[in-house]
Amino acid sequence: MPSHVLIDINQLSPNPLQPRGQILLESLDDLTNSIREHGVLEPLVVAETPAGLQIIAGERRWRAAIEAGLRQVPVIIRKTTPEGMLEMAIVENIQRTNLNSIERANAYRRMIEDFDMQFQDVAKKIGKSISYVSNTVRLLDLPDAVKDGLISGTISEGHAKALAGLEDRDLINEFFKQILKKELSVRQTEEMVRRIKQEKNPAAQKQVGKEQIGMLKEVEKYRKDLESAVPAKFKIDRTERQTKIIITISGGIKDSEKTFSQIYNALSKK
Repeated sequence: MPSHVLIDINQLSPNPLQPRGQILLESLDDLTNSIREHGVLEPLVVAETPAGLQIIAGERRWRAAIEAGLRQVPVIIRKTTPEGMLEMAIVENIQRTNLNSIERANAYRRMIEDFDMQFQDVAKKIGKSISYVSNTVRLLDLPDAVKDGLISGTISEGHAKALAGLEDRDLINEFFKQILKKELSVRQTEEMVRRIKQEKNPAAQKQVGKEQIGMLKEVEKYRKDLESAVPAKFKIDRTERQTKIIITISGGIKDSEKTFSQIYNALSKK
């Protein structure tokens, strides 16, 4: 285990990439009492940054230590990147105190958008499946009422993921009310969603699988054709709700302008 050092508590600051939402002081009462009596038993993990020492893991212990009147806390200092800080903070919270589903979804989306990761990259870093990551991120597209119900514990993550299979927001809100009114289980909710999707277009449901396979082959062919035509890399990130095309061009501004022109010409060909 890495050795730790004692640091003045005022030299530390929260991680701006912390995936957990606001920490309420009243939620720290038990931890504060424990620290007041026994001290901080497990060191905080902090990172050296241009802004000073920022907490990667242990913000709750730090805030409780402040409330307990401590002047110093034990820390393990690591050198890392902003990406590494977010990754370690997510893993720490998942392992220790469990982020709620919306906090996890926001954290995964930040890893994807801020650090140019794909779903498979996030899945590998947190030790989960690609489908788990993509299905969790999809929760952010749910209506606010459903997300609030998920955060408050009124419904479970299983309920929310089942509702996410319905793309009609009005329908989602309606069935959310039914879940609350009838106290439906996750299995009952999944069955309800499955039945509604089949009733909307049963023939199309059977055809979707064949069409998706054909589309995937076509998309991969287009990607390879584009990469052979222009000096750029094309990544295609697909979910049930959207398709994202990421184009990476190497070189300076002039090279980029030339490549943009080549991409335009390649896409314009009939």
